[in-house]
Order: sequence, then structure tokens, then C-alpha cells
Amino acid sequence: MTFYKTKQIVIPLLLVLAFTGFFTGKTPQYVSGLSPFFSAVGRMEEGVFHKAKESRLQFEMAYENQIREKIHLIIADYNTGLDESSAVLIPEWILAESKKYGYDPLFLTALIITESSFYNKARSNRNAHGLMQLKPATAIALASEIRLKWRGTHTLYDPRQNIALGAYYLNKMVDRFGDMTLALEAYNQGPSRLSRFLRKGYLPQRYSRKVLKNYRKIRFQPI
Repeated sequence: MTFYKTKQIVIPLLLVLAFTGFFTGKTPQYVSGLSPFFSAVGRMEEGVFHKAKESRLQFEMAYENQIREKIHLIIADYNTGLDESSAVLIPEWILAESKKYGYDPLFLTALIITESSFYNKARSNRNAHGLMQLKPATAIALASEIRLKWRGTHTLYDPRQNIALGAYYLNKMVDRFGDMTLALEAYNQGPSRLSRFLRKGYLPQRYSRKVLKNYRKIRFQPI
């Protein structure tokens, strides 16, 4: 096979392999018994994508570390009422729940700021508790759905449990209303009350605007 013809085969093949890996995140599987040439190409492709995967993971780790540090600095501006170990771990819990539902961790951070200013012992005049201000009746149902052990209202003062329940509740509202603005208003107003407003042609936006304002503020705030 001439060098020119080899190039005609190899270059398109490598392009196909590259685009396959880039868009799917997977490398093609090779069948045993291929010629030495194609086996060599396969090994080359696997090496390239192994390095690409390592680079992507390194980038993700660096980004997550930056986000952890940013959330930690944000929390430091508030009187949280948290013990030292919980205060240190909250960025990790926010990051984990955000990954679970596909949110920017800073968006969930902004929601907590709006609800409680990170004061873990917060209790509203509507009997909502903790960082993400959940009512016990709502939280009991949520805990059952995600198989989280409910230990009474005290559960809502466990920051890890509160964040898990709050993130799940927000995602449930997104699924129900199909829109983040509506989901935020439902989180604040309650889904039944919001539905009544919508049937009357009224869309409350005060709360969602407040959350998004807090989000923009911290999203573009330099570390």
C-alpha cells in the first residue's frame, strides 16, 4: 500500500474515532483478529482518548476545587450557627446535590442565601426550618420519596439532610412546572398556591428574581 493511500485511510479513520470519542465520551471497541495496522491504530486511539479523559478529569477537579473555595468564602460572610466541621463540609454537600440534578452549585448556594442566609437554625413565621427553609409536613413526604431517615423536625437542622431535601424539592418543582422561574415560585409559594395563581392569570416573580439576583451576584464575584 502506498504512503498516499495509507494517509487516505488513516486520516479519515482517526477523525471518525476522534469525533466518536468527543461526542459520546466513549472509545470504540476493537474486535480481535484485526490486521496489525488496525490494531496499532486502535492502540493509538485508546492512548489519545485516555490522555483526553485524564485532561478532562483534571479540568473538572480544578473547577470543582475552585467552586468549593468560592462557596466556602461566601459562607464565611454569614453567621451560620454551624459547628466547624459542618461549615467546612457544606460546599461538598452543595456540590454533590448540584451534580445529582444538573445545577450550577452556585445557583443552589444562591437559593440557600435567599432562604436563610446560611443560618442553620433559621425558622420562619410559616414554620419552615433550616438552611433551605422546609416545612416539616413537606419534608416528611420528601424524605420518604428519597428514602432519607426522618428523625422529626430536628432532621431539618442537619445541614446535609436539609440540603438534600431542598435540592430534591426544587428539582421536583422543575419537573412539575417545566420552568425554573415557576419552580422557584412553587418552592416559595407552594405548588398548590402557585397553581391557583396561574389559573387566575397571575405569575408571581418576586422570589425568583431575588434568587436570580443573588445568583448573578455570586456567580460573577471574583474569588
